Amino acid sequence: MTELPDGWREEALGDLAHGGLFVDGDWVETKDQDPTGGVRLTQLADVGVAGFRDRSDRWMRADQAAALNCTYLQPGDILVARMPEPLGRACLVPTGLGTAVTAVDVAVIRVARADVDPRYVMWALNGPSAREHMVQLQSGTTRKRISRKNLATVKLPMPPLNEQRRIVEILEDHLSRLDAAERLLANCQQRRESWQRVTLDGLVRETASGTTRLGALVERVEAGRSLGGSAPPAGPDDWGIIKVSAMTWGEFRPHENKRIPADKADPRHEIRPGDVLVSRANTTEYVGAPVYVEDTPQRLLLSDKSLRLVPKAGIDSRWLASVLAARSTRAQVSGLATGTKDSMRNISQQSLLSVTVPEATPDQQTRVVQRAREVEDSARKLRNEIERAELRGRALHRALLGAAFSGQLT
Repeated sequence: MTELPDGWREEALGDLAHGGLFVDGDWVETKDQDPTGGVRLTQLADVGVAGFRDRSDRWMRADQAAALNCTYLQPGDILVARMPEPLGRACLVPTGLGTAVTAVDVAVIRVARADVDPRYVMWALNGPSAREHMVQLQSGTTRKRISRKNLATVKLPMPPLNEQRRIVEILEDHLSRLDAAERLLANCQQRRESWQRVTLDGLVRETASGTTRLGALVERVEAGRSLGGSAPPAGPDDWGIIKVSAMTWGEFRPHENKRIPADKADPRHEIRPGDVLVSRANTTEYVGAPVYVEDTPQRLLLSDKSLRLVPKAGIDSRWLASVLAARSTRAQVSGLATGTKDSMRNISQQSLLSVTVPEATPDQQTRVVQRAREVEDSARKLRNEIERAELRGRALHRALLGAAFSGQLT
């Protein structure tokens, strides 16, 4: 850690909870989804970076919690994720959460010292210095995590109480502005996607000579396999399998993949330039999202969540991808998708091939492809500008946190 300003001290996280509480989450296994059970089980998914995300739907009965001697959460407790991603993210337990406990891999810190503001500790844990320290202390082979013992040794820079509060006030004011900018950029991205879909829809409709089922345009549909597990991206000489995110953003992103053993690779599922791919499983908004493969590295395979549509003779692959991306087609696909959660909807091959799409002659297809390329180029430039602004925002976010906990924000 860098040299601290006068009056600051360095303290271990475990010492900050002196007189309070520092425990692991509880080893709770329950499939009870009935909120009348009375006790909410908060999990890793609930722990965001400086914000409780409220994503859990797990509950347990009060007698179960009592039998397991679970630790009940209180508003203002600090929850710390002991597993990625990202490791060490921390948030405060919000008021109004109700009776709740935490699952294992979520540490609970209850600060009881009069000279420590829990909000400051929460923000410091989300700072770059504490994050880097936690990464160094994590262990494990398949699923890395930081132990409670090691987490307790993480050092934080601690100014006097009045300075802690001033830092929190300044930091939250600046970050609220960054959050507003982030929301604005997200809205711009949504508007860009909507403009692209509406424009494509108009192009396709204007040049159509009738309508038909998608199945009448497709020779066959090819699906990949599930190879399970998580792994880093494939290297130049590795076999890889694409993730859903490779098909989500309107263009093929081959780097969104995971490495697989060579003996599990099936060359029949290898992706090739000119392919039209569709996301078979995704969120409600992106299920059925198509991409045209301009280029791709070798040894990259379809996954079980991706479909390759092989068009019939006389059907241009780029035109087919444009038809699938049009708003009218996307609306049908979303309506036919099944699944109980919006976060993961599925479209069957049969349902996908049943959607109504425009017909077009080869000449009409060519005109659409030419115009669609112009639209895609404009959309790509706009998206790149938005993404650059988002990267600058994230860099500024990290810089603010770094400045806050080195005495440069008071």
